[in-house]
Amino acid sequence: MTDALANNRINIRALRYFQALAEELHFGRAAERLNISQPPLSTQIKELEETLETKLFERTSRKVVLTRAGQVLKTEVDRILSATEQSLNYVRQIGRSEHRHISIGVVGSALWGTLLTRLKAFKANHPDVDWSLRELSQHQQIAELRARTIDIAINRNVLPYAETNIRNQLIAPESVALAVPDNDPFCQLAAVPLTALATRPLISLAFHQSDFARQLHDRCVEAGFYPLITHQVNEPQTALALVSAGMGLSLLPETCGLIHWPGVRFLPLEETVPADLYALWYDEPLSELMTAFVAGLQGR
Repeated sequence: MTDALANNRINIRALRYFQALAEELHFGRAAERLNISQPPLSTQIKELEETLETKLFERTSRKVVLTRAGQVLKTEVDRILSATEQSLNYVRQIGRSEHRHISIGVVGSALWGTLLTRLKAFKANHPDVDWSLRELSQHQQIAELRARTIDIAINRNVLPYAETNIRNQLIAPESVALAVPDNDPFCQLAAVPLTALATRPLISLAFHQSDFARQLHDRCVEAGFYPLITHQVNEPQTALALVSAGMGLSLLPETCGLIHWPGVRFLPLEETVPADLYALWYDEPLSELMTAFVAGLQGR
């Protein structure tokens, strides 16, 4: 049998089985992950090795390890399956567009401003179009845009941190405000200078999920002090709960003040610190529908 004919016998299932075993290096764990029993897994791996005429794993009674050929195949299979997944998701994206559906990834803090109002207005002007929201961190959004599992993302302060192959458009300017307990001495001020926060405990959005949080940290450093961050949280509501309990202050987008959390006041800063909202999408020509949608997000 020629190599070409032999290769035609290898299917996606066999590659997924190989990938699972190559990552787990344990037949039991790999089978459990694949939701199958061990014998079909062993059979698939044996057939794959026979088809390729090379050993992919060294097996002993104590361990399973990749051979050199197996290591190379693992790298190639990861690339192949990732590309396949992206291609299939791209087809799904085209199908959603044909069916007039838009999948949106959004940071939670964006929902308290004008975004929902503009989405409702777009729906009113395009009643045949459906949209759905998924709350995703900034980093998750980029991954899902690349995988084509969302059509568009709503993020904060993208520039100058633009991602390769991801386009962006400002949709709403916004500023940062300071959330404080309603009995805090800062409430006597018309505006709070950023440097006044140098010795106060701060509650921050989590750095591992939010570039915006890191930007706020860096802005404090530029002002001449390292912020005393005592808590990192995933959601603005959690930050406001901690502020209400007197656990610290929090720098948040000003529209988070619309949440009206009991015992919390939002105060302006003396400095203008941006918390602008941007729309992001993968760098491909926008369809007529998506062009209209971005315009709707801008309030046009």
